[in-house]
Amino acid sequence: MNATVPTAIERLLTADVAQEIARAFGDRPIYPERVLIDGPDRPSLRGPLGPERRFPGWPGPVLVLSDENQGVCSWGVPLDGHQVLVGGAAAGGTSAYAASVEEFIAARRWDYQCASSDLCMTAQATELDQGSLRYLQQRLASTVTTAGWPGLRQYRFEHYDQRVMLWCDAGQCDWLISAASEVSLKALATEVLGLSNLREVLSADNASSRRLLDELRASAPSW
Repeated sequence: MNATVPTAIERLLTADVAQEIARAFGDRPIYPERVLIDGPDRPSLRGPLGPERRFPGWPGPVLVLSDENQGVCSWGVPLDGHQVLVGGAAAGGTSAYAASVEEFIAARRWDYQCASSDLCMTAQATELDQGSLRYLQQRLASTVTTAGWPGLRQYRFEHYDQRVMLWCDAGQCDWLISAASEVSLKALATEVLGLSNLREVLSADNASSRRLLDELRASAPSW
């Protein structure tokens, strides 16, 4: 299928940028290495029962930007629009992920900075409650909010080098908090400790972050 790639996408999503933002979660970039179009009359996936769409139900052709690292969903831009879509069975069909390619790139760059930090803590917590969300909105700066995958909505908050990323779904919310220094991470963890059920489920994978978490637990007798 011949297609004209919108000028804004050609300008913003260069090969270097595509590789850069793929680092966040190991996604597999497709554009601009290939111009792959997924449309109602030309599904772009080979499924076990025949051709399948990356963006099921979307009425028009979509320029495929990238695939999730396990292939469970894809991101793309409608040829007649500007928003970035996420599509696939894991995403529950096809929906708007970001309002623009600019927001998509900004979100991926932010995610990489948050997720790649050596100083981080994570939690698989209960569904995000409105009280916790309001607290974060009042105490931290909200950045790009996206939707569709992973979970129903993804929130991003920051304060200087401190970052909080939330993947919100029905019945569950994954938290990732990170910072550039031990002092900053400890301060952030102390700040959010009373939110949701983080007091019970917050954890750390590396030695430095585990030590900070142990210090917090030791200083809080109620743990």
